[in-house]
Amino acid sequence: MKILYLITKSELGGAQSHVGDLCRYFSKENEIILMSYSGGWLENECKKLDVKFISNRYFSNSINPLKVFKAIKEIKKVLENEKPDIVHCHSSGAGFFGRFATKNKIPTLFTAHGWGFNIGVPFLQKWIAVFSEKFVSRYTERIICVSEFVKELGVKYKIADKEKFEVMYNGVESYKSSKEDDNGKIKIVFVGRLAEPKDPLVLLKAYDRLSNELKEVVEISIIGDGPKKKELELYLENNELENASLLGSLPREQVFDKINKSNVFVLVSSYEGLPYTILEAMNVGLPIIVSDVGGIKEMVEDGVNGFLLENNSVEELKNVLEKLIKDQSLREKMGKRSKEKVLEKFTLGKMLKDTEELYNKILKK
Repeated sequence: MKILYLITKSELGGAQSHVGDLCRYFSKENEIILMSYSGGWLENECKKLDVKFISNRYFSNSINPLKVFKAIKEIKKVLENEKPDIVHCHSSGAGFFGRFATKNKIPTLFTAHGWGFNIGVPFLQKWIAVFSEKFVSRYTERIICVSEFVKELGVKYKIADKEKFEVMYNGVESYKSSKEDDNGKIKIVFVGRLAEPKDPLVLLKAYDRLSNELKEVVEISIIGDGPKKKELELYLENNELENASLLGSLPREQVFDKINKSNVFVLVSSYEGLPYTILEAMNVGLPIIVSDVGGIKEMVEDGVNGFLLENNSVEELKNVLEKLIKDQSLREKMGKRSKEKVLEKFTLGKMLKDTEELYNKILKK
Protein backbone atom coordinates (compact mmCIF):
# COMPACT_ATOMS: atom_id res chain seq x y z
CA MET A 1 0.00 0.00 0.00
CA LYS A 2 1.30 3.45 -0.93
CA ILE A 3 0.03 6.24 1.34
CA LEU A 4 0.34 9.98 0.73
CA TYR A 5 0.02 12.15 3.85
CA LEU A 6 -0.65 15.86 3.50
CA ILE A 7 -0.30 18.36 6.36
CA THR A 8 0.05 22.14 6.08
CA LYS A 9 3.07 22.68 8.35
CA SER A 10 5.79 20.39 9.62
CA GLU A 11 6.53 22.42 12.78
CA LEU A 12 5.99 20.60 16.08
CA GLY A 13 2.35 20.38 17.15
CA GLY A 14 -0.39 17.92 18.01
CA ALA A 15 -1.42 17.16 14.42
CA GLN A 16 2.23 16.73 13.44
CA SER A 17 2.83 14.32 16.34
CA HIS A 18 -0.19 12.34 15.16
CA VAL A 19 1.09 12.17 11.56
CA GLY A 20 4.54 11.24 12.86
CA ASP A 21 3.01 8.26 14.69
CA LEU A 22 1.18 7.20 11.51
CA CYS A 23 4.38 7.43 9.45
CA ARG A 24 6.36 5.47 12.05
CA TYR A 25 3.79 2.65 12.09
CA PHE A 26 2.81 2.36 8.42
CA SER A 27 6.33 2.82 7.00
CA LYS A 28 7.29 -0.60 8.38
CA GLU A 29 5.36 -2.45 5.67
CA ASN A 30 4.14 0.24 3.29
CA GLU A 31 5.51 3.02 1.10
CA ILE A 32 4.89 6.42 2.69
CA ILE A 33 5.14 9.88 1.14
CA LEU A 34 4.57 13.04 3.14
CA MET A 35 3.98 16.51 1.68
CA SER A 36 4.16 19.62 3.85
CA TYR A 37 5.68 23.07 4.08
CA SER A 38 9.37 22.48 4.63
CA GLY A 39 11.46 23.13 7.72
CA GLY A 40 10.22 21.59 10.93
CA TRP A 41 10.11 18.69 13.36
CA LEU A 42 8.02 16.43 11.12
CA GLU A 43 10.40 16.80 8.18
CA ASN A 44 13.26 15.70 10.45
CA GLU A 45 11.20 12.73 11.64
CA CYS A 46 10.66 11.68 8.03
CA LYS A 47 14.43 11.67 7.47
CA LYS A 48 14.91 9.45 10.53
CA LEU A 49 12.22 7.05 9.30
CA ASP A 50 13.45 7.09 5.70
CA VAL A 51 10.02 8.40 4.65
CA LYS A 52 9.94 10.42 1.43
CA PHE A 53 9.29 14.09 2.26
CA ILE A 54 8.11 16.44 -0.48
CA SER A 55 8.10 20.15 0.22
CA ASN A 56 5.15 22.28 -0.90
CA ARG A 57 6.14 25.92 -0.43
CA TYR A 58 2.61 27.05 -1.23
CA PHE A 59 1.08 25.25 1.73
CA SER A 60 -0.41 27.77 4.17
CA ASN A 61 -3.74 28.79 5.65
CA SER A 62 -3.86 31.76 3.28
CA ILE A 63 -6.88 32.15 1.00
CA ASN A 64 -4.79 33.93 -1.64
CA PRO A 65 -6.15 32.38 -4.91
CA LEU A 66 -2.70 32.21 -6.54
CA LYS A 67 -1.19 30.35 -3.56
CA VAL A 68 -4.18 27.99 -3.43
CA PHE A 69 -3.89 27.24 -7.17
CA LYS A 70 -0.15 26.58 -6.94
CA ALA A 71 -0.51 24.39 -3.82
CA ILE A 72 -3.10 22.23 -5.59
CA LYS A 73 -0.95 22.05 -8.73
CA GLU A 74 2.00 20.72 -6.71
CA ILE A 75 -0.21 18.01 -5.17
CA LYS A 76 -1.47 16.96 -8.61
CA LYS A 77 2.14 16.50 -9.76
CA VAL A 78 2.79 14.13 -6.85
CA LEU A 79 -0.44 12.21 -7.51
CA GLU A 80 0.58 11.73 -11.14
CA ASN A 81 4.19 10.75 -10.37
CA GLU A 82 3.68 8.63 -7.24
CA LYS A 83 0.21 7.14 -7.86
CA PRO A 84 -0.67 6.55 -4.17
CA ASP A 85 -3.37 4.05 -3.21
CA ILE A 86 -4.78 6.34 -0.53
CA VAL A 87 -4.45 10.02 0.41
CA HIS A 88 -4.83 11.08 4.04
CA CYS A 89 -5.10 14.84 4.70
CA HIS A 90 -4.50 16.63 8.00
CA SER A 91 -5.08 20.29 9.00
CA SER A 92 -7.41 22.78 7.31
CA GLY A 93 -5.15 24.10 4.55
CA ALA A 94 -3.75 20.78 3.34
CA GLY A 95 -7.17 19.22 3.90
CA PHE A 96 -8.71 21.63 1.40
CA PHE A 97 -5.87 21.48 -1.14
CA GLY A 98 -5.59 17.70 -1.01
CA ARG A 99 -9.27 16.91 -1.43
CA PHE A 100 -9.68 19.46 -4.21
CA ALA A 101 -6.67 17.92 -5.99
CA THR A 102 -7.82 14.29 -5.77
CA LYS A 103 -11.56 14.88 -6.15
CA ASN A 104 -11.68 11.42 -4.51
CA LYS A 105 -10.51 9.72 -7.72
CA ILE A 106 -8.00 8.26 -5.29
CA PRO A 107 -9.63 7.31 -1.95
CA THR A 108 -9.12 10.38 0.25
CA LEU A 109 -9.49 10.77 4.02
CA PHE A 110 -9.43 13.89 6.14
CA THR A 111 -8.64 13.98 9.86
CA ALA A 112 -10.27 16.95 11.59
CA HIS A 113 -7.99 17.70 14.55
CA GLY A 114 -10.25 20.72 15.09
CA TRP A 115 -12.30 22.88 12.76
CA GLY A 116 -11.52 26.29 11.27
CA PHE A 117 -15.04 27.19 12.42
CA ASN A 118 -14.51 26.11 16.01
CA ILE A 119 -16.34 27.88 18.84
CA GLY A 120 -14.57 31.18 19.49
CA VAL A 121 -13.30 31.67 15.92
CA PRO A 122 -14.00 35.15 14.42
CA PHE A 123 -17.23 35.41 12.35
CA LEU A 124 -15.75 35.88 8.86
CA GLN A 125 -13.06 33.23 9.34
CA LYS A 126 -15.70 30.85 10.67
CA TRP A 127 -18.02 31.07 7.66
CA ILE A 128 -15.21 30.90 5.10
CA ALA A 129 -14.14 27.67 6.85
CA VAL A 130 -17.70 26.27 6.87
CA PHE A 131 -18.13 26.95 3.14
CA SER A 132 -14.70 25.48 2.31
CA GLU A 133 -15.27 22.31 4.34
CA LYS A 134 -18.70 21.75 2.80
CA PHE A 135 -17.27 22.20 -0.68
CA VAL A 136 -14.46 19.62 -0.34
CA SER A 137 -16.42 17.14 1.81
CA ARG A 138 -17.91 15.74 -1.41
CA TYR A 139 -14.38 14.58 -2.30
CA THR A 140 -13.86 12.84 1.04
CA GLU A 141 -14.30 9.11 1.62
CA ARG A 142 -14.29 9.54 5.43
CA ILE A 143 -13.85 12.41 7.87
CA ILE A 144 -11.99 11.19 10.96
CA CYS A 145 -12.72 13.28 14.06
CA VAL A 146 -10.37 13.25 17.05
CA SER A 147 -13.27 13.65 19.50
CA GLU A 148 -17.05 13.37 19.71
CA PHE A 149 -17.14 17.16 20.07
CA VAL A 150 -15.37 17.62 16.72
CA LYS A 151 -17.82 15.22 15.09
CA GLU A 152 -20.85 16.93 16.63
CA LEU A 153 -19.65 20.31 15.40
CA GLY A 154 -19.17 18.96 11.87
CA VAL A 155 -22.66 17.44 11.90
CA LYS A 156 -24.17 20.64 13.36
CA TYR A 157 -22.83 22.73 10.46
CA LYS A 158 -23.85 20.05 7.94
CA ILE A 159 -20.31 19.65 6.61
CA ALA A 160 -21.19 16.18 5.32
CA ASP A 161 -23.67 13.36 5.86
CA LYS A 162 -23.42 11.94 9.37
CA GLU A 163 -22.34 8.56 7.97
CA LYS A 164 -19.11 10.08 6.65
CA PHE A 165 -17.87 10.98 10.13
CA GLU A 166 -15.87 8.57 12.25
CA VAL A 167 -14.45 9.25 15.73
CA MET A 168 -10.90 8.06 16.42
CA TYR A 169 -9.27 9.39 19.54
CA ASN A 170 -5.61 10.36 19.48
CA GLY A 171 -3.43 7.88 21.30
CA VAL A 172 -0.14 7.89 23.20
CA GLU A 173 2.27 5.11 24.06
CA SER A 174 2.10 3.76 27.58
CA TYR A 175 4.90 5.30 29.62
CA LYS A 176 6.18 4.62 33.10
CA SER A 177 6.68 7.91 34.89
CA SER A 178 9.83 8.55 36.91
CA LYS A 179 9.84 11.76 38.95
CA GLU A 180 13.52 12.60 39.06
CA ASP A 181 15.37 15.87 39.60
CA ASP A 182 13.23 16.69 42.64
CA ASN A 183 14.12 20.07 44.13
CA GLY A 184 11.26 19.93 46.62
CA LYS A 185 9.03 22.24 44.59
CA ILE A 186 5.56 21.41 43.29
CA LYS A 187 6.10 21.78 39.56
CA ILE A 188 3.27 23.19 37.45
CA VAL A 189 3.72 23.12 33.67
CA PHE A 190 1.89 24.84 30.80
CA VAL A 191 2.62 23.68 27.25
CA GLY A 192 1.28 25.41 24.15
CA ARG A 193 1.92 27.98 21.47
CA LEU A 194 1.88 31.44 23.06
CA ALA A 195 -0.87 32.70 20.78
CA GLU A 196 -4.64 32.51 20.43
CA PRO A 197 -6.50 30.48 21.54
CA LYS A 198 -4.04 29.83 24.43
CA ASP A 199 -3.99 32.20 27.40
CA PRO A 200 -0.96 31.46 29.62
CA LEU A 201 -1.17 34.91 31.25
CA VAL A 202 -4.13 33.62 33.30
CA LEU A 203 -1.77 31.08 34.90
CA LEU A 204 0.79 33.73 35.85
CA LYS A 205 -1.90 35.98 37.31
CA ALA A 206 -3.41 33.08 39.29
CA TYR A 207 0.03 32.15 40.63
CA ASP A 208 0.62 35.80 41.56
CA ARG A 209 -2.51 35.75 43.70
CA LEU A 210 -1.39 32.77 45.77
CA SER A 211 -0.17 33.41 49.29
CA ASN A 212 3.59 33.97 49.68
CA GLU A 213 3.75 30.68 51.57
CA LEU A 214 2.32 28.74 48.62
CA LYS A 215 4.38 30.65 46.05
CA GLU A 216 7.56 29.49 47.77
CA VAL A 217 6.75 25.80 47.29
CA VAL A 218 5.66 26.12 43.64
CA GLU A 219 7.61 26.27 40.37
CA ILE A 220 5.81 27.44 37.21
CA SER A 221 7.16 26.53 33.76
CA ILE A 222 5.62 27.80 30.53
CA ILE A 223 6.81 25.99 27.40
CA GLY A 224 6.15 27.48 23.98
CA ASP A 225 6.74 30.50 21.81
CA GLY A 226 4.59 32.99 19.97
CA PRO A 227 3.26 36.56 19.88
CA LYS A 228 2.09 36.51 23.52
CA LYS A 229 5.62 35.93 24.81
CA LYS A 230 6.37 39.64 25.23
CA GLU A 231 3.37 40.32 27.46
CA LEU A 232 4.34 37.33 29.61
CA GLU A 233 7.91 38.58 29.92
CA LEU A 234 6.64 42.04 30.87
CA TYR A 235 4.29 40.58 33.49
CA LEU A 236 7.09 38.51 35.04
CA GLU A 237 9.39 41.54 35.13
CA ASN A 238 6.81 43.90 36.62
CA ASN A 239 5.61 41.45 39.28
CA GLU A 240 8.96 39.85 40.16
CA LEU A 241 7.69 36.28 40.07
CA GLU A 242 10.85 34.41 41.02
CA ASN A 243 9.57 30.84 40.67
CA ALA A 244 7.95 31.29 37.24
CA SER A 245 9.89 30.93 33.99
CA LEU A 246 9.36 30.98 30.23
CA LEU A 247 11.30 28.12 28.67
CA GLY A 248 10.53 28.96 25.04
CA SER A 249 10.05 26.37 22.33
CA LEU A 250 11.81 23.09 23.21
CA PRO A 251 12.46 19.88 21.23
CA ARG A 252 9.65 17.35 21.66
CA GLU A 253 11.79 15.04 23.82
CA GLN A 254 12.59 17.87 26.23
CA VAL A 255 8.94 18.92 26.41
CA PHE A 256 7.94 15.39 27.34
CA ASP A 257 10.77 15.15 29.87
CA LYS A 258 9.59 18.37 31.51
CA ILE A 259 6.00 17.12 31.67
CA ASN A 260 7.21 13.86 33.18
CA LYS A 261 9.05 15.69 35.96
CA SER A 262 6.07 17.92 36.77
CA ASN A 263 3.27 17.50 39.30
CA VAL A 264 0.38 19.41 37.70
CA PHE A 265 -0.47 20.23 34.08
CA VAL A 266 -2.33 23.44 33.17
CA LEU A 267 -3.77 24.55 29.82
CA VAL A 268 -5.93 27.68 29.56
CA SER A 269 -7.52 28.09 26.14
CA SER A 270 -10.61 29.60 24.53
CA TYR A 271 -11.11 26.68 22.13
CA GLU A 272 -9.49 23.30 21.35
CA GLY A 273 -9.98 20.00 19.57
CA LEU A 274 -8.30 17.21 21.55
CA PRO A 275 -4.80 18.42 22.56
CA TYR A 276 -1.99 15.87 22.52
CA THR A 277 -0.18 17.58 25.40
CA ILE A 278 -3.07 16.79 27.74
CA LEU A 279 -2.86 13.10 26.83
CA GLU A 280 0.90 13.11 27.39
CA ALA A 281 0.43 14.70 30.80
CA MET A 282 -2.28 12.19 31.71
CA ASN A 283 -0.05 9.36 30.48
CA VAL A 284 2.62 10.18 33.08
CA GLY A 285 0.03 10.47 35.83
CA LEU A 286 -0.58 14.19 36.25
CA PRO A 287 -3.74 15.90 37.48
CA ILE A 288 -5.00 18.25 34.75
CA ILE A 289 -6.33 21.80 35.09
CA VAL A 290 -7.82 22.79 31.75
CA SER A 291 -10.48 24.94 30.10
CA ASP A 292 -13.83 23.26 29.50
CA VAL A 293 -13.74 23.66 25.71
CA GLY A 294 -13.86 21.40 22.66
CA GLY A 295 -13.44 17.69 23.32
CA ILE A 296 -11.48 18.17 26.53
CA LYS A 297 -14.23 16.85 28.82
CA GLU A 298 -13.90 13.55 26.94
CA MET A 299 -10.42 13.30 28.53
CA VAL A 300 -10.72 15.22 31.78
CA GLU A 301 -13.53 14.56 34.25
CA ASP A 302 -14.03 17.45 36.64
CA GLY A 303 -13.05 16.48 40.17
CA VAL A 304 -11.87 13.02 39.08
CA ASN A 305 -8.59 13.37 37.17
CA GLY A 306 -8.44 17.15 37.23
CA PHE A 307 -10.48 20.33 37.12
CA LEU A 308 -12.37 21.93 34.24
CA LEU A 309 -12.31 25.73 34.15
CA GLU A 310 -15.74 27.10 33.26
CA ASN A 311 -14.83 30.70 32.49
CA ASN A 312 -11.00 30.82 32.47
CA SER A 313 -11.00 33.41 35.25
CA VAL A 314 -7.90 34.10 37.32
CA GLU A 315 -9.80 33.50 40.57
CA GLU A 316 -11.18 30.16 39.37
CA LEU A 317 -7.71 28.93 38.43
CA LYS A 318 -6.18 30.23 41.66
CA ASN A 319 -8.74 28.28 43.72
CA VAL A 320 -8.06 24.92 42.04
CA LEU A 321 -4.30 25.50 42.13
CA GLU A 322 -4.55 25.99 45.89
CA LYS A 323 -6.41 22.69 46.27
CA LEU A 324 -3.77 20.72 44.38
CA ILE A 325 -0.78 22.50 45.91
CA LYS A 326 -2.03 21.89 49.46
CA ASP A 327 -3.16 18.29 48.97
CA GLN A 328 -0.53 15.79 47.80
CA SER A 329 -2.91 12.85 48.15
CA LEU A 330 -5.41 14.60 45.84
CA ARG A 331 -2.66 15.16 43.25
CA GLU A 332 -1.68 11.50 43.42
CA LYS A 333 -5.28 10.27 43.29
CA MET A 334 -6.16 12.42 40.27
CA GLY A 335 -2.87 11.56 38.57
CA LYS A 336 -3.55 7.85 38.96
CA ARG A 337 -6.99 8.29 37.41
CA SER A 338 -5.44 10.23 34.50
CA LYS A 339 -3.16 7.30 33.76
CA GLU A 340 -6.06 4.84 33.94
CA LYS A 341 -8.12 6.92 31.51
CA VAL A 342 -5.32 6.83 28.93
CA LEU A 343 -5.11 3.04 29.18
CA GLU A 344 -8.89 2.74 28.88
CA LYS A 345 -9.42 5.00 25.89
CA PHE A 346 -6.38 6.75 24.43
CA THR A 347 -3.66 4.21 23.59
CA LEU A 348 -1.51 4.63 20.51
CA GLY A 349 -2.03 0.98 19.61
CA LYS A 350 -5.81 1.41 19.40
CA MET A 351 -5.56 4.54 17.24
CA LEU A 352 -3.15 2.85 14.81
CA LYS A 353 -5.19 -0.35 14.60
CA ASP A 354 -8.42 1.57 13.95
CA THR A 355 -6.71 3.64 11.23
CA GLU A 356 -5.32 0.52 9.54
CA GLU A 357 -8.73 -1.15 9.58
CA LEU A 358 -10.30 1.94 7.99
CA TYR A 359 -7.64 2.04 5.23
CA ASN A 360 -8.22 -1.63 4.42
CA LYS A 361 -12.00 -1.21 4.46
CA ILE A 362 -11.85 1.73 2.04
CA LEU A 363 -9.41 0.01 -0.34
CA LYS A 364 -11.61 -3.10 -0.52
CA LYS A 365 -14.64 -1.10 -1.68
